[in-house]
Amino acid sequence: MAQIVLDSVSKQFANGTRILSDTSFTIQNGEFFVLIGPSGCGKSTLLNMIVGLEDISSGEIRVDGQVINDLDPKDRNMAMVFQSYAIYPHMTVAENIAFPLRLARLPKAEIQRKVAEAAALLELEDLLTRKPATLSGGQRQRVAMGRALVRDPVAFLLDEPLSNLDARLRVQMRGEIGRLQKRLGTTMIYVTHDQTEAMTLGDRVAVLNRGEVQQIGTPKQLYQTPANLFVAGFMGSPGMNFVPAEIKAGKLRLPFGETKLLECCSQMAEKPVIAGFRPEAVSCVSSADITTPALLFQATVDRVEWLGAELFVYADIDLAAVMPARAHELFKHGSVNLVFRLEPSMSVQAGQVLQLQLDLQALQLFDWESGCNLHTDFA
Repeated sequence: MAQIVLDSVSKQFANGTRILSDTSFTIQNGEFFVLIGPSGCGKSTLLNMIVGLEDISSGEIRVDGQVINDLDPKDRNMAMVFQSYAIYPHMTVAENIAFPLRLARLPKAEIQRKVAEAAALLELEDLLTRKPATLSGGQRQRVAMGRALVRDPVAFLLDEPLSNLDARLRVQMRGEIGRLQKRLGTTMIYVTHDQTEAMTLGDRVAVLNRGEVQQIGTPKQLYQTPANLFVAGFMGSPGMNFVPAEIKAGKLRLPFGETKLLECCSQMAEKPVIAGFRPEAVSCVSSADITTPALLFQATVDRVEWLGAELFVYADIDLAAVMPARAHELFKHGSVNLVFRLEPSMSVQAGQVLQLQLDLQALQLFDWESGCNLHTDFA
């Protein structure tokens, strides 16, 4: 296990293009740490810098207090698992797993022991004599994991390892990776663009956008108290709903009604804001008693997605009632399509008018200009 510290790490190419800016955080011993963000945000570059495949432009990377900036990848004792598996097609499963041990010139008996241990851990015992061409995608990924495992690394680094698998196999492999990390107790850094993987696997998650860390926290913290609009919209499936709002005379005015400000927001200055709420913060009035502060409103159903255990209802809301003079990029079209997660037993059709209530305690308010969450100090 290892504690990995990034101290003001930046990456800039010779042409001046900046990929990462002043990135600092600490990954604790034995932690499952996830890097997530959209394509091009710098998460894979950051992973490559930690393992030594990319040079850093400034800052320090420390492992258990030792600066590793100038160490070659082979001297950092970290194991990398790539998206493309990168296993040798002419070698058997056993030979692929043993390859790094043979390069290190370990005794034959020790190689056999380590390969057998890794194969047992990853349930590959019956596949050791087979070639990769005869394996499924999930089996190939386990071979790549086994090759990393036998090195006894201080940390595992995984770069979108499940993106080439079909949906059902991704769920299975996600569970296997989570169980493996818990059994080994080894520090693991996992890169993904899939927020479901991040939420289900990570002890903590770092959300990146345009080369900057937006927020680091547990999946629950990111979901319930997002630091800004980007995190709020990126984490969660579907993402958070956003509508323009206005604070005036102790009230919060929304496109579909107004309400008295809750005590936690009562000292906010009068100004335009962006209100956000998760799909589950809305319910039908007929299906639940009003036990929390709520705003009642009507919405006409645009479309319905029934997924068996979940029902998502979409509705267009006209923003003419509340729209500051300067249009925000989220509301350029003068209307917004909101999504509500309702009881799956309900019968809902397009064109139907629903009587709804919004749980005001679940409402998040964001600054109109900066996008920062106004409820919490995220310094």
